[in-house]
Amino acid sequence: MDMTERDHPGDGPRAQHAQHAQHAHAPGDGSGDAPRVRHARPADLPRVVELVAEHAAYEKGTPPAPGLDRRLHTLLFEVPDPRLRCLVAELPGGEVVGYATCAPEISTWDGAEYVHMDCLFLRDGHRGLGLGELLTDAVAAEARALGLTEVQWQTPAWNEGAIRFYGRIGAEAKEKLRFTWQVPPEPRKHADPLPFDAVLCDLDGVIRFYDMSALEEQERAAGLPHGSIAEIAFAPETDGPLMRGQIGKQEWVEAIARGLADRVPHERGHALGTALAEAGFSADATVVDLLRRARAHLHVALVTNATPWLAADLAELGIDDLAHTVVSSADVGIVKPDRRIYEIALERTGIPAERCLFVDDRKENVEAAVALGMTGLHYTGPDDLREALAPLLGRD
Repeated sequence: MDMTERDHPGDGPRAQHAQHAQHAHAPGDGSGDAPRVRHARPADLPRVVELVAEHAAYEKGTPPAPGLDRRLHTLLFEVPDPRLRCLVAELPGGEVVGYATCAPEISTWDGAEYVHMDCLFLRDGHRGLGLGELLTDAVAAEARALGLTEVQWQTPAWNEGAIRFYGRIGAEAKEKLRFTWQVPPEPRKHADPLPFDAVLCDLDGVIRFYDMSALEEQERAAGLPHGSIAEIAFAPETDGPLMRGQIGKQEWVEAIARGLADRVPHERGHALGTALAEAGFSADATVVDLLRRARAHLHVALVTNATPWLAADLAELGIDDLAHTVVSSADVGIVKPDRRIYEIALERTGIPAERCLFVDDRKENVEAAVALGMTGLHYTGPDDLREALAPLLGRD
């Protein structure tokens, strides 16, 4: 959580901030001649995510994972009595240029609650307007509303400007190091070992399924036999470069249109290719639940022949946090059943082949995994996966 020295209102007294606060407009009114701080609304979340990304870059940290706006929406607006508070700094005219987040926490030493300010950030070029002080005062107001008397936070030791600002508003620093720890799976009982330590799972045909009804309707309207588009689109010469990350979506659509050139006009072929590329999809809830339960006991990896926009698709499906490891053909430039993509997956999971279960709806992909020493499951439905995972699901 960071601001620079310029985040405070300069040499002006805190009375200047009080004047800003008194002239802040009611929520929903973006007019006025002074900046203000207000609670975030659902429509603000895309902007908040942009600011989070800038914040992470400023602190030289990891960028936010896909789907952050969806997760924040759940924490802020979909749970009863949400713990998380999100405040945004807004300029006259409605532009959001900063944010702060906070939530109540507990101090064991004090035997009391306090407010933890997790983030405080203003965009470069929008500091020195008094917004830093407006944000900290708004967090203090949240604490008062909760009946609490203390706010705690941390900032990198190198951010001297922010440290000076915090000192000027009366905050006191405590020397401590902050640690993060990914909670490991529950240790297994040696007397009852699991049959494997990792599940390597395909995506399409196991987890994700496409709705081709709109495409099929357009195919019929064009006078083409059922499956004509897919036959061209998924031919190795058309589909291969896409799966290896050598071309993008528009190039793939153009390749489909060229393949249809002897049957329909180019414009029609391009529309059909676009319909395929933009086809809707959904995740099998049963399979997702099985893999989430498995994740509590072992390593889950996705090993998939996928497009370059896989990360966005996983976020749209709401499963961007499903797997510990994702190995995409478009990222590594190798497609199943090439032996090398399996070797990459094994290297990234750090688990020997003989301790891995490989799940795929294509028999040749399963056979390639088995040839490397993995246990193979040729997937035909959720019951196949449920049966294979039964030894560990019984531990839930």
